[in-house]
Amino acid sequence: MTQGHDRTSSDCKLTQQDESDWKSPTSMGSDFFSRKNIKNVLIYAPVGICILQRTKIVWANPACYAMTGHEHRSLEGKSARTLFPTDKEFKRVYDIFITAIARAGSATVDSRLSRVDDTAFDCRFRACWLDPGDHSQGLLTTVSDITEINSEQIRENQVRKMEAIGVLAGGISHDFNNLLMALQGHLSLMGVNRDRPEKIQDHIRQMKRLIEAAAEITGSLLGFARGGKYQVEPLDINQVVNMALTVFQLGEKNMVIEKKTGPDLHKINGDRSQLEQVLLNLLVNGSQAMVDGGTLTIETRNITIEDTNGFHFEVKPGAYVEISVQDTGIGMDQATLKKIFDPFFSTKTLEDTKGRGLGLSTVFGIVKNHGGFITVESQKNAGSIFRVALPGLIPEDVQPVEEDNDTFDLMPKGGETVLIVDDEDEVLEVGVSILDALGYQVLQARNGRECLDLVTEHPGKIALVILDLIMPVMDGRETFYQIQKIAPDIKMLISSGTRIDEETKRMLRDGCHSFLQKPFSMDRLSRVMREILDKPV
Repeated sequence: MTQGHDRTSSDCKLTQQDESDWKSPTSMGSDFFSRKNIKNVLIYAPVGICILQRTKIVWANPACYAMTGHEHRSLEGKSARTLFPTDKEFKRVYDIFITAIARAGSATVDSRLSRVDDTAFDCRFRACWLDPGDHSQGLLTTVSDITEINSEQIRENQVRKMEAIGVLAGGISHDFNNLLMALQGHLSLMGVNRDRPEKIQDHIRQMKRLIEAAAEITGSLLGFARGGKYQVEPLDINQVVNMALTVFQLGEKNMVIEKKTGPDLHKINGDRSQLEQVLLNLLVNGSQAMVDGGTLTIETRNITIEDTNGFHFEVKPGAYVEISVQDTGIGMDQATLKKIFDPFFSTKTLEDTKGRGLGLSTVFGIVKNHGGFITVESQKNAGSIFRVALPGLIPEDVQPVEEDNDTFDLMPKGGETVLIVDDEDEVLEVGVSILDALGYQVLQARNGRECLDLVTEHPGKIALVILDLIMPVMDGRETFYQIQKIAPDIKMLISSGTRIDEETKRMLRDGCHSFLQKPFSMDRLSRVMREILDKPV
């Protein structure tokens, strides 16, 4: 089986002339369509073939049985649901079949099938009416095992991601060295200006800004490190664009890159890592289309869609954020344009050492999963422009970010006993100092085991535990659930350098009171602590 792109529905339809050609074989001999040959095609075809009447399997060829492990003819008369892992997946595939065949005469859908031994495999279905003039004859369906193809694509994507991380590491070290240089400069100047309070305050403000910039960089790194886990959060798309360009520009020296970021963009709900990969892929595609260099333009803006009649696919009216990537490269003809979002389609050869990237079908899938859409305009020798539109969040959907207060006197204080748990001595030391300055009685532990010992030694005394997640001996998750068992009245605040993930969300659902991602300010900590401590048990 070749790894070419899927045929479109229009490719599968036969004209009267086509049918005539098929029914009048010449070079193959007059007996080519004999009953014996047709039988051999069905029996020895290297793909599964079956006939469905509604959801019932009427007949299946040996390849179908070999794929699924069922005894020969044992599926006849049974529902096709037998072959699917879940009712939901069976219904999804069947609904696509019925809808697509009614609209275009054929359907193609990727799914997973179960084997007799309870294992599963990736497959691709193609279906059409066995007799377009008599639908009672049922559906002709083919099944191809695409496990190896999918595994290869996953491996390719992982290689590309590792390459991107390698390039990213070089850029990150450069950016961090610049930030450290600026921080060191402000520290030195604070010593010089120690008798000038207004200068000291200015240095502190500048250092705070630099720390926030460093936190933004590490946040992007955490997105790459999630290994494909989907995490939706409100995003500023301009920040996503900046990060993608940071990675992309490190490897591109022979072109002009123009960035036009729109002001006051709507926030969007999205996964930072996946959207960065989408933009990187579009940037790489554009650069590779410009063989002798050129200009690559990336632009962002707010758009409002009111009339959706101009789209040939479903689009919901409303506010969107549009990201466009335009190149001055070789462009595409209409035949190529029709195929670029098909799975495994590429204009590159297999020998192309520059790689094939994520593939525009994957880009299409990511954008669609975000509730958006992607369009392309191109002409041969006149460049291309890809436009990605993502639903914008209206202002009331976005949680306002509280500005930190630098004035210590205005920070809320307390006097309760607080236990801070962290395995990093530097973090523990500064945490104890901050809590002490805010008036709290402070206990400290370097891992979960020490934390549980202190909880046991001070029954009824500890009001709040500030808990790191990643620690030796006993991690934060296990510590959290152990504290719940032995001292359920103690309130808990997770403080971690990792982003909130599904495991952390589960802890919050199970009774943890809040989450703070490092780094955070003294003012932010003081306010969150008071919110937790002042809340009734």
